[in-house]
Amino acid sequence: MEDLVARASRLVAAHPAVTGVEFAGSRSRGTHDELSDWDFAVETSDFDAVARDMPSLVAPLEPLGQQWEPLGHFPAYQVLMRGPTKVEYLFLNETQSAMPSMRPSPDTLAAINTHFWDWIWWLTTKASAGHHDLVTEHMPQLYSHVLRPMGITVPPDSIDAAIADFVGRRDALEREYGISLPRALEHEVLEGKQRVQRPNC
Repeated sequence: MEDLVARASRLVAAHPAVTGVEFAGSRSRGTHDELSDWDFAVETSDFDAVARDMPSLVAPLEPLGQQWEPLGHFPAYQVLMRGPTKVEYLFLNETQSAMPSMRPSPDTLAAINTHFWDWIWWLTTKASAGHHDLVTEHMPQLYSHVLRPMGITVPPDSIDAAIADFVGRRDALEREYGISLPRALEHEVLEGKQRVQRPNC
């Protein structure tokens, strides 16, 4: 996957306010699992300018979904591609506070949808690698930050239960709002999950 490393680095490095892009994380150290993210540490002389331009910079990667990670201690721009393959641009010299949970509305449902499927894929990769402790730790957070604000009253006890709860409620909200969200990211995550499925996933 050297081509992905070179391409993902080059796209963001082309911005005039980016002063450096370095391959980072577990893949750069050779300690990764098969489904680990591809991480890149980005240095910039003008974070606001780079942040504003990230969607256009990564457009050649043909994202199925993209977002600023809302809960991290530093800004991270996440790009979800076919595979599913996830690329993260980490702005480690910046800080941020965790963003509040989004309340469903016609304007926020697409972002909630992206956040949910990103989180489900992350949980799937951890479960497939046997890190069930991380799944157990994060399921209440997924409920608190995504599912409960949508009106789901019972915390799910598995990834499959979380998916069923979310899809049912999201579809109902689409009908209520008169909108229809793209399903490409959802389909990619579900197909990926089926390929790597293990018990308790």
